[in-house]
Amino acid sequence: MMKDLSEIRKDIDKIDRQIVDLYEERMMLTTQVADYKISTGKQVFDPQREHDKLNAVADMAHSDFTSHGARELFEHIMSMSRKKQYQLLTEHGKFAPTGFAEIGALDFSHAAAAYIDTSEAAARQYFSQWVGRPAKDGGNADASGVCGLLHCESWREACETLQKEEVNYLFLPVQDPASGYVSANYNLVAEYGFYILEEYHASPEPKDRYILIARDRLSLSGADKITICFEAPDACGSLYHLMSHLTYNNLNMNRIESIVISRDPLDYRFFMDLSGNLNDSAIKNAILGMGSEARNFKILGNYR
Repeated sequence: MMKDLSEIRKDIDKIDRQIVDLYEERMMLTTQVADYKISTGKQVFDPQREHDKLNAVADMAHSDFTSHGARELFEHIMSMSRKKQYQLLTEHGKFAPTGFAEIGALDFSHAAAAYIDTSEAAARQYFSQWVGRPAKDGGNADASGVCGLLHCESWREACETLQKEEVNYLFLPVQDPASGYVSANYNLVAEYGFYILEEYHASPEPKDRYILIARDRLSLSGADKITICFEAPDACGSLYHLMSHLTYNNLNMNRIESIVISRDPLDYRFFMDLSGNLNDSAIKNAILGMGSEARNFKILGNYR
């Protein structure tokens, strides 16, 4: 005799309660695992251990459908376990320093900045108080605080001038004028190991956004925007699991773009803009998790 639907649902509810009880019990054990790793310095993420574990639980199932489902379920359970461990590590001060030094303001006196054609007008506006100030006595221009501006033909040339220390800063458009994308430009910032110090809006239009770039790992006080980049293989779920660190910590992602860095195998470098400051506990948790699980994770700037 077929069971009534309400009876079937009661059985499902009973099993669901058991699953929740077991999940909470598992997370309590996760706390003990974190305590052990804190005391021994062992890394949270152990790819081989997780690979072996997922194969083991998949083998426990009795059909291809439930085997696949068991693997997916435990991927999520183990992901939540890692996030809990990262949280506990952060609370115990085990968050690795980012190396960013916080400063109150930028001083462009006796400095030089490179720009390209599409950023010249905005650069002169941005550096206006430092470029060619009139002398106090009404004579010739006062050069004591002048910020020199150097024209470059391309982003690449501008990066080369900064790398060679021919200038102190780059002032460049966020978007590529031809395509409208930012990933290719940000890829150069990552490639040269530079950092974003500030974002400037010449107008509300997206094309009129500019960034100030430097060699030094600095962050202005009040910074509320972070740009990160990392690499992920072209594998099912790889990006999803990395981005889950943002969801878990209730963080807001403002932009994501990618660029192909390898064709064989197919690999991507992703660029993300997040809302927040490197001193925020939620940011620390997410960065600790993503930095541990992604390849070549970098913070390109914490700016405003």
